[in-house]
Amino acid sequence: MKLTVTSVDHEPSELTEQVPFKVKLPRRLPGPDRPEYWLGEMLKPLFWINDNQRVQIDHVVLWARWQDTQIAPFVRYLPIGIAYVTDPTQLTDDAVSFEKCKYVAIGVAHETLAGRIGRLFGLGDRP
Repeated sequence: MKLTVTSVDHEPSELTEQVPFKVKLPRRLPGPDRPEYWLGEMLKPLFWINDNQRVQIDHVVLWARWQDTQIAPFVRYLPIGIAYVTDPTQLTDDAVSFEKCKYVAIGVAHETLAGRIGRLFGLGDRP
């Protein structure tokens, strides 16, 4: 599954300039406070200014912001939380570790529709 993040709020200013962006979701991860976070792989890297250094972000952790909502196929206009993965060991961990991520934004996401069916409906690779 892939998501397209179409807007962000409460974010680092440089993130706004990079919207929309697409994220591939290879796997779910449990966390200490909820059972469902998603490890996300950026289709195109994001850039973050951290302590006046430009940092390339290749992975994020995403989660549904509201109780009783979830990241799932065909989701539309879903408020999500976004955290940058700051420690590469998070990529192979079995659970989310908040010490290995940096919370950065609230966003709105849609499943990215692609392939033949999406093109039939004029959606192609758009959110």
